[in-house]
Amino acid sequence: MIGAGFAGVTAARELSTAGLRPLLLEAADRVGGRARTETFAGKRIELGAAWFSPHQPRVRQELERYGIALVPQGVMPEHAVFPTDEGVGPIDPAEAFGHYGQLLTKYFAGSRELFPEPEEPLLGGARLREADALSMRDHLDRLGLSTRDERWLSNITGTYSGGDSARGAYTGLAQWWELPGGTVDGWNTLIGMSPETGMSGLLEAMVGDADAELRLGTRVTAVDDDGGLVRVTTSGGEVFSAPVVVVAVPTSAWETIRFGNGLPDVHVSAAASKLSVPASAKFWLRAGGGVGAISAHAPEGYPISSLFTYYELDDGDQLLIGFSQDASFDVRDRDRLVEAVRLFGDIEVLDVRAHDWGRDEFTRGGWSFRRPGQLFEHLPSILQPHGRLTFANDGLVEGWVGFVEGAIESGERAARQAVEFAA
Repeated sequence: MIGAGFAGVTAARELSTAGLRPLLLEAADRVGGRARTETFAGKRIELGAAWFSPHQPRVRQELERYGIALVPQGVMPEHAVFPTDEGVGPIDPAEAFGHYGQLLTKYFAGSRELFPEPEEPLLGGARLREADALSMRDHLDRLGLSTRDERWLSNITGTYSGGDSARGAYTGLAQWWELPGGTVDGWNTLIGMSPETGMSGLLEAMVGDADAELRLGTRVTAVDDDGGLVRVTTSGGEVFSAPVVVVAVPTSAWETIRFGNGLPDVHVSAAASKLSVPASAKFWLRAGGGVGAISAHAPEGYPISSLFTYYELDDGDQLLIGFSQDASFDVRDRDRLVEAVRLFGDIEVLDVRAHDWGRDEFTRGGWSFRRPGQLFEHLPSILQPHGRLTFANDGLVEGWVGFVEGAIESGERAARQAVEFAA
């Protein structure tokens, strides 16, 4: 296995269960990939993947396997800030979230016809193929919304496409809507519930169950498949051989590995088009409590897309979680970050913890999200092995693309394929 995120660790565990001896190579000095749990101001925080939904069966199975509870997170806001015609401004939270739900329902009207079975996405046929050519921006522009409402929805479309609504496929977001039931309540389950151990705690339980040899700080630079055996070369000059290799790094990292026999056209296209969103940064702020719990959201194009209170501390301070999909904005620059936060009010920033996944040397981007036309271009061929290589990450699935649920599913599939080669 190359890569020790959820996909690679899942594959290692399944291969161990099948009686094989997995070797797990990870370039970073930790397991987790785009999941990273840390402690900040005495609270457990997630700098990467953070939430599970009760509608995700594989995640639910993993939590039950290791006796880990799924617990609600976040704080009900006292104040809300949402887009106006020309900027952002305060609004009553209840009014804001009610209107937001109405806009989501309008944006996703007709999604059920496109995805009658959202985990079998190609069933939508000709209508789906036509819709798959549209970007999220294309669909948003067709709705004829007021300036304010368009700016409200652009917060979602710009965020999930990695900063540019024209980049992400409308069908990708429509499928996300249908996967948890095609309702506002279902959509809201996609954030706000976390494993009580943190994401890293769950992953460490899975690693402990895998009975695999784990080598951290081992960057793979070349993979050569001679038809009978695969040789993996690291940056340190080590060479490992195995009957099959699971490539479980993000699609955006494929270009850092030399594949001796090349890759199929569909894989080359996925890597070139950056299936992982290119701009994705997450930060946490410790702030003075004077402003009260807040939920703030900006339209597409702003340095910070969303910022909201997550914990209230015993001393009256609060921890806020924030996101940026602006590739030109470095969340690690404290002065610029503090200046951008002021857009949402007089928030006193006391401390900062941040990670920019777009600038991360190993992940080279955030979650996976298909671009227009890629649903039919990629499936099902991108899920198939190439020689003695199988592939797994959060983007190489039919259903929960971009989620840990999808990473686990892809790891299971890649392991099944690998067992056939190793038999």
